[in-house]
Amino acid sequence: MKYKETFIVNSFDVDMTKLATPTMICAIMQESASRQCIDIGISVADLAKYNQTWMLAKQYVKFSTYPAWRSSITVETWPRNKTGLRALRDFFLKDEKGMEVARSVTNWMLIDVNTRRLCKIDEVVKDLPIAEESVMPEDFKIKVEKFEGNKITATFKARPSDFDMNSHVTSLSYIKWILDTVPFEFHRTKYVSELYAEYVEEISSEVDIESIAYMKESSFYHELKNLQTERIVFRGQTTWQAHS
Repeated sequence: MKYKETFIVNSFDVDMTKLATPTMICAIMQESASRQCIDIGISVADLAKYNQTWMLAKQYVKFSTYPAWRSSITVETWPRNKTGLRALRDFFLKDEKGMEVARSVTNWMLIDVNTRRLCKIDEVVKDLPIAEESVMPEDFKIKVEKFEGNKITATFKARPSDFDMNSHVTSLSYIKWILDTVPFEFHRTKYVSELYAEYVEEISSEVDIESIAYMKESSFYHELKNLQTERIVFRGQTTWQAHS
């Protein structure tokens, strides 16, 4: 079962290039997934009856183009599989001319909101309408590989605006932090073509976060560290390409 919705690129969705940002594209993917979950009865509100909620664990996004301000993006998404502790969901985005904007595969988990422990998805989500096709090859894995390079660091603070309805920092804030660690010149002359993300641990209080990036040519390995616990809460990779 596939879900489709069209979004407009607003002025607050673009950056200095007047094009949609990677964070905006990730945001509308999450919103479309949330709306489909409402339609099929597995939304955050539905799961609250069982003291459970969804948690994004892994994400891969291939960005092909960035639509301009006031244009539209159509998102198509569908649950692909569920087994044990994970549920897979795919996304395909296109612009108003039908050109590919992005494609993404994601890995979601259920957690108990009281114990913060993982739950077996099959015990709660019984009859999930699945479309058994993927936007990536069958053997594709979301895997972050660490590499060394020029080290860049920045410090951010988890603010009230970073928290979502589950009372933890939204995955979009993680993405904003790692992208804001990349040198300004990259943002002016390049665009993110690939994003790998592993959300290792949730952040549930207003703590300081250290963002560490290792730059190797036009690629970065990213880590986010909770400075209160000294634990790594996120690992990722981004690849950047020059604007044509």
